[in-house]
Amino acid sequence: METAINRVTTSLRMRSDIKALGQKMAEKTHRSLCNYIEYLILKDNNKYDYPYSDNIPNEETAQVIRETMQGIGVSDVDTSSREAMLQSLGFYEED
Repeated sequence: METAINRVTTSLRMRSDIKALGQKMAEKTHRSLCNYIEYLILKDNNKYDYPYSDNIPNEETAQVIRETMQGIGVSDVDTSSREAMLQSLGFYEED
């Protein structure tokens, strides 16, 4: 059984340029600024319980990347635009 995590509301005062940089960095990892700060603190103290990569793929992902680069399992995907890509992946019906 998992232990509930007690969350509290905290107010931080920081320079606006630091906040903007933090938000940019958080966005790159698909996190909120609050979650990114929490992640950095836990990671720095070796208490981050979830797998993280710092953009280094795990072995399974690395294998898929290698296969894709060799053309293994690659279908014809039109990457000329977002709409074309989604249509070639079957998200939109052909006109």
